Amino acid sequence: MPTAIWGEPEPERNEAYPLATLKQLVHQMMVHFAAQGACLALYDALPGQMVIRLHVRLRNGGAGGLPGLGQSGAEGVHRVGRRTTINLQDPSSSAVGRLKRTPGAQDELEDVPPLPGSLFPVGSRYAPGQDLIGYTWRENRSCIMEHESYIYAFHGQRKTPLSLDLRPYWYFAAPIQEPVLAHEESGQRPTAQPQVLGVVVLYKLVPSPGFDLKQRQEIHTFTERMALYLENHRLRQIQRRTSEHLQSLQQLSAIFPSTVNLAYLLEQVYQFTRRIVDVSAMLVTLYDRDTRMIYDVYAVRDGKPVEGLPTESVEPRTRRQWWRVTQEEKRTLLLSPAHLRQHEYDELLQGVWGDQRQAESFLLLPMKMFNRVIGSVSLASAQPNAYRHEDIQVLETMVQIITVGIENARLYERSRRLLRKARQREESLAAMNSALQSISLVLNLREMLDNFVRAVANLVEAEISVFFQLAPDGQELIAQAIYARSHKGASNEALSFMQADSEKERALIEMIRLPFKGSLLERMASEGAFFYLDAGLAEELAQTASEGGAIFLRETQIQRMLMIPVQYQTELIGLLALHTPRQDRVFQPEEIGMLLALCGQAASAIRNAQLFEQIQEANAELQRMNTLKDEFIVTASHELRTPLSAISGYASLLKRQSARATPQQILRFASKIAASAQQLSALVANMTEAANMDALGRKLELHPGPVELRTAVQMAVSILSINIEQEILVNVPEGIWLHCDPQLLRQVLTNLLDNAAKYSPPESQIEIRVREMTLGEVPLPEEQVDHEALIEKGADLPVAVVSVCDQGEGILPEEQHKIFEKFVRASRTLTTPVRGSGLGLYICRRFIEAMGGKLWLERSVPGEGSVFSFYLPRTSPPPEAHEQEEEAASDHEEPA
Repeated sequence: MPTAIWGEPEPERNEAYPLATLKQLVHQMMVHFAAQGACLALYDALPGQMVIRLHVRLRNGGAGGLPGLGQSGAEGVHRVGRRTTINLQDPSSSAVGRLKRTPGAQDELEDVPPLPGSLFPVGSRYAPGQDLIGYTWRENRSCIMEHESYIYAFHGQRKTPLSLDLRPYWYFAAPIQEPVLAHEESGQRPTAQPQVLGVVVLYKLVPSPGFDLKQRQEIHTFTERMALYLENHRLRQIQRRTSEHLQSLQQLSAIFPSTVNLAYLLEQVYQFTRRIVDVSAMLVTLYDRDTRMIYDVYAVRDGKPVEGLPTESVEPRTRRQWWRVTQEEKRTLLLSPAHLRQHEYDELLQGVWGDQRQAESFLLLPMKMFNRVIGSVSLASAQPNAYRHEDIQVLETMVQIITVGIENARLYERSRRLLRKARQREESLAAMNSALQSISLVLNLREMLDNFVRAVANLVEAEISVFFQLAPDGQELIAQAIYARSHKGASNEALSFMQADSEKERALIEMIRLPFKGSLLERMASEGAFFYLDAGLAEELAQTASEGGAIFLRETQIQRMLMIPVQYQTELIGLLALHTPRQDRVFQPEEIGMLLALCGQAASAIRNAQLFEQIQEANAELQRMNTLKDEFIVTASHELRTPLSAISGYASLLKRQSARATPQQILRFASKIAASAQQLSALVANMTEAANMDALGRKLELHPGPVELRTAVQMAVSILSINIEQEILVNVPEGIWLHCDPQLLRQVLTNLLDNAAKYSPPESQIEIRVREMTLGEVPLPEEQVDHEALIEKGADLPVAVVSVCDQGEGILPEEQHKIFEKFVRASRTLTTPVRGSGLGLYICRRFIEAMGGKLWLERSVPGEGSVFSFYLPRTSPPPEAHEQEEEAASDHEEPA
């Protein structure tokens, strides 16, 4: 059976066939040979097969209706077994004129739809030798056959019988041979066997009379007439296409002299080419005779331009095949890559435009300019025979046009480059002046450094610019400002967080630290005014750098980074680093000169900004100390007056009533005096502790070790529960050990519980609860997140979060951010009888931070209460704790 799928679209073809006229010719053949049905198959070059384009029948089935094969055969036809012979002496077999009928209403044609079981469905494909059509094509001669012989010859090997909607009695197949005129036109000698353009099949649905052998000569007249019409139609198509191509070439010729934009020109070339031939991929390669280098300047794959073509050129020795075909042979190359057995042209079929080794058609057109070749245009197609002789001629003309245009564009580009250099020189001077102003006129150190790295990056078009400041001890370089130029194709995702101005991102920038003292940077900085850091040196430096510095050196893909020492007189202030990721760039001497001038100016500006900043910090510190002094005086006078008044009052009562006071009264007065003295002592102790914390160079003396949290909480609760009226709920499981100072932990717990009791109503509850989690899971406020600790200690560090929850009056939202400062108390507490110095939370936070944790206000709702939380790192219990647990377990075991 033919190769066909029901419902499959008709195969694509290069041009439409004149089906209406062909149908008339087929109708004339049917009338002449008294056939009731006919089909026409034409050669399609794309699949390389005969494809049925037309299948018609007489509308009323012709004379005699549509009898089955079971009826008796026609007179003069004899069957011998499976073989059928035709009696040529039968008058009915040769009286062709007597079989003619005048066309009438009963002879109207109808198209046969390609339904399942239909004979010769439209769209079916036949290879040479396949079925009756393929057999006639291969043998290139007419064939008369009875239906049973047809079944036996072409479908006798089928396991299942052939199912057809009707069964003809006779078939008459004839080839449509290429006319001799076509050979004469192309200048070729006619071959012994003309090419077959198609096959026409006539069939009869009545048993008698059949076709005779003499009709082969008569049918040749009809097929020759049909071949002439097909050839005439093909020539008209060629003429029309040639006219269209000439018109397109005129348009292309008008475009190229009017523009020198190479990208636009090549896009127009692609659009023109795809109108002429089928193009699945296209590559334009140019050869620069000045630099003797080869460039791939334009590529299209699957209808889309290839983005990011390599800007680097290659030497001719790396493109030997291209050089041989274009520069030595200077010829047009046409081949079918999918059918090549050797790999001679693999270089031409691979590269930036993809792998074209499986393409059916490949065409390389050299771009000739007089006696030299300036490049090539390569085309690939998935269709076989996609580039015909007449199409190649049009494309060669197009290449001649674009060659002139590209040469003009090159000459223009060369002139424009000279003008651009002159303009760039003027712009560089203006940019240099602007950069100097942006550095010199700013006294804010941070803003000045940001302007500095931005100015130098834009001045020399470097993608990344960094200023490293030398640490006060001279041991390392600390990044202070980074600028990453963002443009299409840039790859600076690793520095995206460095473009904002928040303090968190500033802290991340300062985590980029490079070793200096004793490193290769110190040696190279002392040897000259500038130096380069290549990939090998960057990796060597990264091995001894901090984690942030190693990430910077590796993730920014350094190939060659320019480093310029920034010096004030003879003092090294820092280093300026500039580079572009993945580029081995060497800066020009004029660029180095501008950068050195800017660095000299920046050194003076940095020193001035540092001095100005120190003066501002000193003034701010003086103002802060003056404010703290006033606050201390107000707070001290307010807080100390109350216990002193109580001591003085009860002492006066004892003095006046000493003679008549009872022992109970004396005890009560003494208890009041002792409580007030204790309160006064606590106030003085807190003030002393806070003063010691702020003393210059004073550090807390810590004795860290494993501390069992539940034991420390119970001790703090036992101390406070005697003097408070609230109920303390302890929700702390056993077995949680913290790495901290036990005395400072107990003091923090005591202060937090005492603070909660002061501001909670009597009979309320105070709860202590603990959550075990990792450092990354701690719900810290945004301003309390320590990114450096997360990186150094790791987000998976096990910690315990301790929370003290009260049911007090809460803290107003506008006061929550300052309650951890010294001498600060909530405004609502100043009118209550509760006394305090405003130092408790300040001291607690300092203690917790000294032990490696954080203290914060987790939640506070006015009128409902507050939750203060802190976290400390967890640790394993000491060995003696395991021994005690084992002894306690053995004591509880029953004797055997």
